[in-house]
Amino acid sequence: MPAGTVSPIDPCLDQLARWTTTVADDAHLPALLTALEALPDPRDRRGRRYRLPSLIAVALCAVATGARSFYAIADWVTGVPQEVLARCGIRFRIPSEATIRQVLGRIDGDTLDRVLSAHLAACTDATGRVAVAVDGKTIRGARIGTTVAPHLVSAVTHAEGVVLGQCRTADKSNEIPAVRRLVRGLDLAGAVVTVDAMHTQKTTARCLREQCRAEYVMVVKANQPGLLARVQSQPWEQVPVVWSDPLERGHGREEQRSYKIVTVARGLRFPYAQQAIEVTRLRRVIGTEEWSIEVVYAICSLPCEQAPPRLLASWIRGHWAIENKVHYVRDVTFDEDRSTVRAGHGPQVMATLRNVVIGLHRRAGQSNIAQACRRLAANPHHAVDLVLRA
Repeated sequence: MPAGTVSPIDPCLDQLARWTTTVADDAHLPALLTALEALPDPRDRRGRRYRLPSLIAVALCAVATGARSFYAIADWVTGVPQEVLARCGIRFRIPSEATIRQVLGRIDGDTLDRVLSAHLAACTDATGRVAVAVDGKTIRGARIGTTVAPHLVSAVTHAEGVVLGQCRTADKSNEIPAVRRLVRGLDLAGAVVTVDAMHTQKTTARCLREQCRAEYVMVVKANQPGLLARVQSQPWEQVPVVWSDPLERGHGREEQRSYKIVTVARGLRFPYAQQAIEVTRLRRVIGTEEWSIEVVYAICSLPCEQAPPRLLASWIRGHWAIENKVHYVRDVTFDEDRSTVRAGHGPQVMATLRNVVIGLHRRAGQSNIAQACRRLAANPHHAVDLVLRA
């Protein structure tokens, strides 16, 4: 070739060098890739064209823009500039929908969740006592014939609405053992865990206090008749109201809650219970004069010095953050219950990806997740920034 003549492949090599430099200069990408390297690759070593961390990274970016299925993830990958894929570690071929579906459908969902949750937790500077809600959700759209739909239990922070962890219940079991398995795998030392009445179990209470070094707030209902009777037998008529929430108006009704609290270090015969709470709910449909009254009981493992009435009230109300900030968003924004992802571990993997991007959006200061997804869909570079700089 004559001197000074430029090879026709030189521009391609030059462009590739620029993409490689972009990846090398991104300080956040190595942390994500390093974390995802701990995830076992379900594929055979022969014929791998893409690194597993890169495929998960582009899937997270696509879901952060509102992608609801493997097809939508593949469409996003096909439509974005090559520079965006290069930042995720994909520099040559564009992965097909079949590749994305087969790989994500074979990853173990519990392991993926542990890896991503640990990575996000390492990037978080939490201060003060953290309140965490634990509850379950069924992925109804993943039911195939008579096969039971996957049921997942999650741990979500009250304040941010960030999912700390998630695991799947056994097909022939229920949430109770799954919750214990979930909390044992999380760093909950010093946190307050709120649960509904299903999980008001002595073994769960001991698990939280002795193995997780966490505190608890548990609702008491008729599934524990002995405990409920002992709580109801407290001298509530002689106990004054120590806290009342402001009157709330919304969804066509008014509601107000008042709280009575007694110290019960002995007498409940329930592990580590130190306070019992009576919550009275007054509700009225706007436009009517009749108020309905509902009384709910709860117990707490913290003494009154560490859990004053106002804080207890916020924990009891904050438990619904898992429904309002996570489950509702997955159902409405990401249409999870009608998702056609059903095979293998696909439903749980997609739920984990949704949990992660919801948490990333909230940490970025976004309260309207649907709006945040639309904004990122208009600029894929911002989607990569959100995921890689977590």
